[in-house]
Amino acid sequence: MGFYFKKSINLGPIRINFSKSGIGISFGVKGCRISMGPKGTKLNAGAKGLYYSKTLSSAKGKTSGKSKITKTTKSSQKEQ
Repeated sequence: MGFYFKKSINLGPIRINFSKSGIGISFGVKGCRISMGPKGTKLNAGAKGLYYSKTLSSAKGKTSGKSKITKTTKSSQKEQ
């Protein structure tokens, strides 16, 4: 049995995330979260295979208009 490093800690509606690029924090409820970290601030929302993601600000502090809507299927979920 191998060891691994847990990448996040849940504290109710707040989640602390650890990655190679740094430490981030996200808050929200199932289906809608706002994440802030070393790569910027993002809004993520969705359920049942249809998700929306928008970058609110990049790491450099500039507001980005990037947003995307993705639809996942059962076959693409198995690949992840």
